[in-house]
Amino acid sequence: MTCHADKHEQGAGRAARPAHACRAGHTLVELAIALAIMALLLSMAAPRLGNLRDRAAVRGASTELAAILASARRAAMLRSTVAALVIDESRSSASVLVGTDTILAHAVGGELGVTITATRDTVLYAPSGRAWGASNTSIVVARGRWSDTLFVSRLGRVRR
Repeated sequence: MTCHADKHEQGAGRAARPAHACRAGHTLVELAIALAIMALLLSMAAPRLGNLRDRAAVRGASTELAAILASARRAAMLRSTVAALVIDESRSSASVLVGTDTILAHAVGGELGVTITATRDTVLYAPSGRAWGASNTSIVVARGRWSDTLFVSRLGRVRR
């Protein structure tokens, strides 16, 4: 804080200057230095924020897929019929079909920007809740450097 005149200076025809009349502030150079430091810190943090977004998108999409798999299994058990989870890798979406009815269709990758790849495009659930097929199914959800894999066992259980 600087004052150009003494705090209680009196001149010819002037009243005394009170103490709060001094101007407080920062110079243009000080503001430019502060902005440069903030820009440097932000440029160092930006890649980490991108990785954080990728990780959150992958985690969210894999959680959604696990819920859709659980819905397909539950539909097979409740309706006492075969239910199918159909994975469309090109659209990054999943649909649950019971007979000719589509009971759930969700574009998982569209809103989160993830890609989905699977070892099989269809997971079938028997009325007992067990998965049908010769082997386990792996579903990989990826975005950027992050990926998450869901495994569907022959028993119909989903694990990460």
